[in-house]
Amino acid sequence: MPGRNPYRPGVGLTPVYLAGRSDELRRFRSMLRSAPEIPANVRVTGLRGVGKTVLLGEYEMIAAEEGWVTEMLELEHRHDTAEVMVDTVSALCERLRRQISRSARIRRKVGKAVEQVAKLEIGFDDVRLSFDPSADDDDIALAETIYATVATAVGHGKLGVILMFDEAQVLEDPASLSVLVAAVSTLQRSAVPVCLVVCGLPSLAARLLRARTYTERMFRGENVGSLDGEAARQALIRPLDGTGVTIADDLVDAVMRRIGGYPYFVQLWGAELWDAADQADVQHLSRDLLAVVEPDITRRLDTDFYEPRVRLLTPAEQDVLIATGTCPYPPIVVADVIAASPKSTGNINVLMGRIAAAGVLYRVRRGEYDYTAPGFHTFLQRRATR
Repeated sequence: MPGRNPYRPGVGLTPVYLAGRSDELRRFRSMLRSAPEIPANVRVTGLRGVGKTVLLGEYEMIAAEEGWVTEMLELEHRHDTAEVMVDTVSALCERLRRQISRSARIRRKVGKAVEQVAKLEIGFDDVRLSFDPSADDDDIALAETIYATVATAVGHGKLGVILMFDEAQVLEDPASLSVLVAAVSTLQRSAVPVCLVVCGLPSLAARLLRARTYTERMFRGENVGSLDGEAARQALIRPLDGTGVTIADDLVDAVMRRIGGYPYFVQLWGAELWDAADQADVQHLSRDLLAVVEPDITRRLDTDFYEPRVRLLTPAEQDVLIATGTCPYPPIVVADVIAASPKSTGNINVLMGRIAAAGVLYRVRRGEYDYTAPGFHTFLQRRATR
């Protein structure tokens, strides 16, 4: 087999060929070109394995091309208080200011002048931030910190600053998101060029609304889903360009039937098929190879992708989650879970909420849930037969 395996299953790894996301990237570029007059805030949501983090990486590259600077952070449960969020974002801003200043010094040393930005029609010395009467000290302090960072960026020839936060659904305390959203919104009302991108599981939209009721108007929603049929096919086929390796049409059809268009699954199936061909010393990916590797793919998914999500739950939560695998699907109807479990109705409702808080389920609507990982229901059914 010539060269390295061209498929990249993993967390946030940009594939060799990024399929099916051109519309999202076009919209983001268009939004930046309309900012700051029209604030460019984006809420990216989707199941695990659909490529949300990869999309954020593409956003970063577009931002650089358009003259903006970015700072991205993967949020954790430890960030889930307003005080910690203020400290964390302040530290990000301080780091970004140092990076901007250092880059400017390097450019001057190599003889490249800092570009002057003509797009801004306001001078930062003239900006007077107007705070909502209900704003507390945290909101004001964070807004002033972000403002100082934007001023540094613009002073060094950039159009503005974009703050990006991945895994934002982990922030359960409304105050954590509220302080960030309020600070950015305050700046944007004065046409300060700052943008906010938050990314997470489908539950993120509801958590933003609980934090600030105006977020449905503040953010453009990008719901990242599975790839359509042709995009999924190209995601599997195109990485083979230039490798000398070919793939059979009937194999592509078979893989498409198994993966449901999920980008992570495309990369996983492709990587395993490539490795099998390498071991067999062949340069054609065929249905025969699929028959060999499919049991290994299933074991890998169960061990690495699904089972850890079960084990992070308490025994009582695991019991309820396992019961969902015996219920009609989709979606998961709480009434069905109550019928399938010996636990009380009140206990099940509490436990379903806890499972959702752990990021294994998300609430679709009242009385209905779904899994955050594609194929999880089938996994639970397999698990029950072992």
